[in-house]
Amino acid sequence: MSNTNGAHPGTAATEPTHPTAFAVTLMEHLVVPTFVLDAEQRVIVWNRACERLTGIPASQVMGTREHWRAFYDAPRPCLADLVATSDWSAINKLYTTHDDPSTPDHGVHAENWCSMPARGEQRYLAVDAGPVFDGAGQLIAVVETLCDNTDSKLTQLRVQEQASILQIHYEQNQREAEMARRILDHQIRSDLMLQSGVKYAVMPATNFSGDMVLAARAPDGRLYAMLADATGHGLAAAVSVLPVVQEFYRLVEQGQPLIGIVESINFVLVNSLPMGRFVAAALVCLDEGKHQGEVWVGGIPDVMLIDTAHQYVRRFDSRCLPLGVSREADAIGSVESFTWDSPARLVMLSDGVVEATSTAGEAFGEARLLEALTHTHTQNDDLIGSLHAALNAHLKGAAAHDDMSVLVIGCPATP
Repeated sequence: MSNTNGAHPGTAATEPTHPTAFAVTLMEHLVVPTFVLDAEQRVIVWNRACERLTGIPASQVMGTREHWRAFYDAPRPCLADLVATSDWSAINKLYTTHDDPSTPDHGVHAENWCSMPARGEQRYLAVDAGPVFDGAGQLIAVVETLCDNTDSKLTQLRVQEQASILQIHYEQNQREAEMARRILDHQIRSDLMLQSGVKYAVMPATNFSGDMVLAARAPDGRLYAMLADATGHGLAAAVSVLPVVQEFYRLVEQGQPLIGIVESINFVLVNSLPMGRFVAAALVCLDEGKHQGEVWVGGIPDVMLIDTAHQYVRRFDSRCLPLGVSREADAIGSVESFTWDSPARLVMLSDGVVEATSTAGEAFGEARLLEALTHTHTQNDDLIGSLHAALNAHLKGAAAHDDMSVLVIGCPATP
């Protein structure tokens, strides 16, 4: 074909006033890389943007069926060829991503990596090809447009690679966390907890709780119980309270006095915890036969004594330092003794309960705590259930920012 009226070399020559000439000129100047095949799959348009993308001048492909050379190292159909022949049997092998070609009248989209021999580099191309029909419905051409999506594809692949690495790390972390959870759970003697008869609830803010509840009976029948709250929450906090467990069981088995247990646990924590880590706690020893008890509180909310009519009877103030802070004897403080004449219950809880913050930024606070514990219906003896319901109403679905634990110990009228 000759080149007239300044047409791009290799473009079909047509009188400039003819509609076809205008269409060819329009495609020639499109900024989108475009080529057109006739019904016999010969190239009739190869625009300048296509030249820049492929590195192949129009003169090398015009009138030929060798447009594949711009994209591949060996002969194979392009998407426009599949549209021209309506043969979709190989589309799955030819393109990594493609639309359903069952209705190609409106065009087909596909994507794949192309070797681009003239450029000497691989590019990821997004391709759209659509048929052109004459008035009688006969195919006269197929238009294929190209978009170089290499940069975005490489970014996507990097993101997928990073996501895969993160997933591997996440799964490994979950396996390790599950193993750690089992180890921690096995430290708690559930049989001794059951024999003690205490009621408790531990609501962790994350997978691991820095709160721990322990209870056991000494050989003489005295009941010992402890609610511990380590600094922070999560695995680090859970590990912080781990040294407490075996020491507590060992000393209870020996029937040690409560202050001796406090001193021994403090010594263990001072020598095992890193700087800045400590364990707030409350410990109780009850001699149910004599209706006598001892309480030690260090760093957690005051322990309260509630009678069976849900009346507030007594408060045991938190006036000692948390465990693990200091070796000094003065830091340990002393235990507080008490007796009871009628049935009552000791309520111990971690500061995560009173500090539980609603979406409005309001802490649960002591007023709501007392309301939940002392205004429970007389027919409902479930203090933990009442407190749990009050917390849920306050948080309104918001996640707690700290571990929340409560321990209820009965002071019965008869042993």
